[in-house]
Amino acid sequence: MKYLTIEDILIIAEAQVGNYQFLHKEQLDYLVDAVSAQFGGAELYSTLFQKAAIYAHHIIKRHVFLDGNKRIGLTCTLKFLDLNGCNLRPDINDSIIKLGYEIADGTINDIAAIAEHIQSWVL
Repeated sequence: MKYLTIEDILIIAEAQVGNYQFLHKEQLDYLVDAVSAQFGGAELYSTLFQKAAIYAHHIIKRHVFLDGNKRIGLTCTLKFLDLNGCNLRPDINDSIIKLGYEIADGTINDIAAIAEHIQSWVL
């Protein structure tokens, strides 16, 4: 499995908001480790879609950046799926935006539920 690096995430942030500013830079370091974390030899997030959900949830809810967290988090999610060979349905733009708002306002906070939404985007 391929993961985003800090550099990948910062390139996405630059593309989404221009001169990004950190609000909680330490959360970015944590994210890169958390997405592939293991406990007792087992992955904490075992599916591709759970890992994708971690990118979105973590960046959006933990406010890594001063501005653009929904855009950056969801773009990271999409980039992670692309890196791992997923083909996305062409009609998901509204679903992506809706999920971003639902994560931000706490309507959806469970990684498994976020992962289900993300999985529905894949052909």
